[in-house]
Amino acid sequence: MIKIAIIGGGFGGLQTVLGLEKKFKGNNNVSLALIDKRDYHLFTPNLYEVATAGEDLVSVNQIKKSITLPFKEVLKGKNVKFIQGEVTELDPERKCLILGQKKLDYDYLVLALGSQSEFFNIPGAKENAMILKDLPDALRVRNKIAFAMEAQRFEVNKKNLRFVIAGGGYTGVELAGELKGLADFLAWQNQYPREKVTIEIIEGNNKLIAGFDDRMSRDALYRLKNIGVQVRLSEKIAAVDLHYISLASGEKLAYDILFWSAGVKARGINSSIQMALDPRGRLDLNEFLQVKNFHNIFGLGDMAAVLGTNGKPVPASAQDAADQGKYLAYALPYILQNQKPPKVYKNIKHGFIVNCGGKWAVMSYRGIYATGFFAYAIDKLAHIRYYMSVVSLWKAIKYVVFQMEIYSRND
Repeated sequence: MIKIAIIGGGFGGLQTVLGLEKKFKGNNNVSLALIDKRDYHLFTPNLYEVATAGEDLVSVNQIKKSITLPFKEVLKGKNVKFIQGEVTELDPERKCLILGQKKLDYDYLVLALGSQSEFFNIPGAKENAMILKDLPDALRVRNKIAFAMEAQRFEVNKKNLRFVIAGGGYTGVELAGELKGLADFLAWQNQYPREKVTIEIIEGNNKLIAGFDDRMSRDALYRLKNIGVQVRLSEKIAAVDLHYISLASGEKLAYDILFWSAGVKARGINSSIQMALDPRGRLDLNEFLQVKNFHNIFGLGDMAAVLGTNGKPVPASAQDAADQGKYLAYALPYILQNQKPPKVYKNIKHGFIVNCGGKWAVMSYRGIYATGFFAYAIDKLAHIRYYMSVVSLWKAIKYVVFQMEIYSRND
């Protein structure tokens, strides 16, 4: 029997296992195992929504329901073994994985572990900043924001509060936009002067969401400033302590909460044999997404350097990870047969939609550019389309409608 193991149930890993399950349906000579430390698939694009959902408006149970898909539900009726656990060691020579006290053998392995926050060796950043990579992170952010205002509720002379977001990329912009809505609600709830609450983005590049369409950067900046978010461009953080940020310009900036969205790096795996990595620590792959020098190990998503048709690494996006998972579901059966090679991986150039607070977004997709509610609505349709790849159409619509209902309560 051929044993295929997929580590990581994110966008890429889940598309891989679902695609392979369809390809090998009824084939008793192939076994599929999906391994993840969580028992659910996390819809990471909505993490910023969770972090800014008011505690009095949305319960923890509603939040978990809105952003997670239990693997038990997704894999129901499918010939896939789900294993909840964390891989502590990979032994490519013996073709086995160590999960705590357990050992799992494989013939082919897909690594889809995703990314982790990158702090660029900035002193104090890791120790003092809040990150947004998982559901517990989002809930911690949510609680800390609420506590910052509630702690001052009965003070006569309420202090100025400053919430700083390090990084004006995709996540930073979306977080800032929704944080404005939450801050307004909490200020009203706690009788807090709104003018005493500052939300500020610090971005090292000379524009927001660098690498995107210039119009998106310009319109996102205009939108954020219009709703009261302050933005500092071409400014880099040099050090962080418990209460202050030291900027490269020499200025010291007081803050109450620092959110870190300045970058990500590949999540590594402890392997008995060193695998080929690119300069940024990502798995170095060939045109079939195989890790170089390991014909039976594949990589995808944020932890891999997947080259696009232009010869450059593709964006670290959920859309690209899902595409790579679908490609592996196509390519692996060819590689198993060892007859003719599959077509090489070719990335699709995706459009991008960035939400900028409330029901307002900027969108650039295949020559179509839009801002405002229309772009926001297209984003929700894109979410439905993704959910349809893992659950039924009716369930996909229900999930997204439910998200819209609970996340819009503080718009």
